[in-house]
Amino acid sequence: MRRLDVNPTGPLTTIDPSASRIQDVVVLPRTVHHDPRGFLLETMRSDDTSVRGNQFAMSYSSVTIPGERRDRDRWHVHHSQEDRFVVPLGEMILALYDPRPSSPTHGRIEAIRMVGASSRSPASPEGRRDLATAMVTIPREVFHCIGNLHPVEPFLLQNYPTALYNAADEGRVLFRDTPIASLGGRPFSWDLVEVVRT
Repeated sequence: MRRLDVNPTGPLTTIDPSASRIQDVVVLPRTVHHDPRGFLLETMRSDDTSVRGNQFAMSYSSVTIPGERRDRDRWHVHHSQEDRFVVPLGEMILALYDPRPSSPTHGRIEAIRMVGASSRSPASPEGRRDLATAMVTIPREVFHCIGNLHPVEPFLLQNYPTALYNAADEGRVLFRDTPIASLGGRPFSWDLVEVVRT
């Protein structure tokens, strides 16, 4: 099986969700519709068949304050469930690492910048403004962690996992136990992430 390029050694610069190249990650475009009253965002739809949107199991919301990492020193991994993340409000960094030996992107690491609406930049009183965003589906066995590297804004995460919560399915792997070749053999750490805001 041909392997795709893994990232070069150096800082882990954030990318747009549509730039993800990890095998089986599904990115569905979404639009945040701003108007003078606030915003509206379709998060998950039953016709999202590429992420089995018609197979609803549960959803949950979480808010993370500026400077906090939900996963400070370890990766999350699921063996049977897939996560489907949407960020309606704020800015979340989603780090992904592909440890699957049979994957063509084995060893690839990415830091995805997921952006929703911002309380600091609503639409102008004159009209409406749309912001491109996405739902990102994280495949089984792909390591992932999330954090808020924004200086002032919290973020809201909506997750639509493909199965009900099951503690036995949820694994944790310490960053220090996962050396990453493209990081010069070092493990992932949040201080390696360089956020690019456009």
